[in-house]
Amino acid sequence: MKRTALLKKGGAALVAVLIMIILIAAGTAIMVVTGRGQIREAGDVPYVPPIDSSSSAEDESSEDDSSEPEPEPEPEYVFPAPEPAEDYKEIDFKEDNLSTKYGILVDLDKNEIVAGMNYDKPIFPASLTKVMSLVVAVENIEDRAVEYKFTLDDISALMDENASRAGFEPDESVSFTDLLYAAILPSGADGTLGIAKLVAGSEEAFVELMNKKAEELHLENTHFMNSSGLHDDDHYSTCKDMATILSYAMKNKLCRDVLTADQFTTAKNDIHPDGLTLYSLVQSRMIGYWVDCDGDGKGDADVIGGKTGFTDEAGYCLETILDKNDKNYICITAKSTSDSRSIEDNIALYENYLN
Repeated sequence: MKRTALLKKGGAALVAVLIMIILIAAGTAIMVVTGRGQIREAGDVPYVPPIDSSSSAEDESSEDDSSEPEPEPEPEYVFPAPEPAEDYKEIDFKEDNLSTKYGILVDLDKNEIVAGMNYDKPIFPASLTKVMSLVVAVENIEDRAVEYKFTLDDISALMDENASRAGFEPDESVSFTDLLYAAILPSGADGTLGIAKLVAGSEEAFVELMNKKAEELHLENTHFMNSSGLHDDDHYSTCKDMATILSYAMKNKLCRDVLTADQFTTAKNDIHPDGLTLYSLVQSRMIGYWVDCDGDGKGDADVIGGKTGFTDEAGYCLETILDKNDKNYICITAKSTSDSRSIEDNIALYENYLN
């Protein structure tokens, strides 16, 4: 009995000691958490939001960075090459009685290929090249009021190459604009030589600009070796690429004016006191022909311009621009058997595929 009472009394003391230890420990913990020497009620403890380690560094850097964000680069503009229309037709050169096996007919307003055959096959473009020379000259000349003075070496070299000429002579000074019309209407290589030297200082440097422009237009099957179209095995293109170049040229007012002119007279000078009258080869070859798309025996569309081309290797090449009810089309053929057959080939494509 005495021993039991003693144990009960000792146990009560032990419990009291344990309770005291617990209270001391709890008070110490609260002081550690609050950082204060006194206990505060839970409602007085400020709320600290959780740290998002994934965004803190980014947020700090963005707050410190006061510079303006760099603007996004504008996407490169790519002039669109014509693509086949939904009702595209494959040309049958036998059925259409053509002398060429290369051709393309394009709706300029819709930028669609209406009809074609072998238009992605390589051709020698001959003087169709001069349309690219026209484009490059107009886009790269710094002063359109400048003139080029032809030398004896210039004219002699063109004669040795049997290149077509507009008719300029040694020591004749010719304006930039006159040279453009000379290059296109009578297909004068003296015209392209003059603009090449005015624009780039030499024909070689000018040809580099031509090939650079071909890259800008994404013409993967075109390469130039000269500004006039004289034959070179490494000077080639396709009817489709030539159509892209002509379509591009028609977007420029000066190029369009030159390509659609019937005739043009150059400025007067000592060598040509009345100026030199230049006539469009395309329009002169169209004399006696008309385009009859509806088959009623009467002309209902007008060829308003274009470009001719010929070398022995290229055959007769032709680009024509047609106006039909205020809509424009272009037709390009290569390697026809004669200048008259090249005209007839173009007309046949217009009449058979625009009716």
